[in-house]
Amino acid sequence: MLRKKPPVLLILVGLLAVVLLVSGCTREKEKPLRLGMLPITDNLPFWVAEAKGYFGDAGVEVELVHFPSALERDTAIQAGQIDGALGDIIAVAQLNAGGSPVKIVSIGQGVTAEEGRFAILASPKSDITEPSQLKGVPVACSLKTIMEYVVDELLVSAGLGPEEIKKVQIAKIPQRLDALLNGTVQAAVLPDPIAALAEVKGARVIVEDTAGANITQTVIYFRQETLDHDHNGRAVKKLMQAYARAVEDIQASPRAYDTLLAEKARVPAPVLENSNHGMKVLFSPPQVPTEEQISRVVEWMTAHGILAKPMRYDDLVDKRVLAE
Repeated sequence: MLRKKPPVLLILVGLLAVVLLVSGCTREKEKPLRLGMLPITDNLPFWVAEAKGYFGDAGVEVELVHFPSALERDTAIQAGQIDGALGDIIAVAQLNAGGSPVKIVSIGQGVTAEEGRFAILASPKSDITEPSQLKGVPVACSLKTIMEYVVDELLVSAGLGPEEIKKVQIAKIPQRLDALLNGTVQAAVLPDPIAALAEVKGARVIVEDTAGANITQTVIYFRQETLDHDHNGRAVKKLMQAYARAVEDIQASPRAYDTLLAEKARVPAPVLENSNHGMKVLFSPPQVPTEEQISRVVEWMTAHGILAKPMRYDDLVDKRVLAE
């Protein structure tokens, strides 16, 4: 018995379905990596890589999504609206504890102590010149964040006992700077470039994290789902190759990117135009944090009730992206 040939229309419909399916898969594969950006100097290599076309050279499409605050950035990563971001170890641990699995793939700034300065400064209206004079003096910071961690670590390292360290909550950095400069508070902890701006305006650095133990790191992290997906896993590796290329450029000529720092990181003009401060634009090639760097932060968070239970190194770090 002869079989009827399928109608030409049916063949065309089938071919169209296959084309649409393949096209859909291709679009899915071409979905860009979305990275959350805050206006901070730590993100400079990403902006350099974007400006110089290094992401395209590496074969990865990247969209840098700007956020005005860490809260909005972290909300976006929890909702799956972005794939990754640059933040600190405390933020990564909190995201994981809150049910949003993310993993660190590299340090941003803080491979060496000189990178990414935090400083405790005294008001121009204060007579404080030595760390010992901060005993019992409230230091303005944001509580249960990297700022409070920095205050504790720096002052204990300077010889103060935990019971001698006092803190006052001023969460927003611009208000903290104003309070320091007008004498509302005698001391405050600030990150660069705001610490540098405070210096230019007369505040005095009492202690900073650029010498001795390397206590602070910003880190680049991605959603676990992004890292586990084969395509995105390869894409993150390419992204970090472009990042490393940008770091080499910055190392070769740090002042060449002042315009990007002014536009993207909002570094104040008095800081860029003045050398009478301690801010340096320093970056190192990508590398994962050490177990000691992670455990130091986790232990502090646990002691302060921020984490209900400690987290292991492997809970927070994924070494696959930078592996050869």
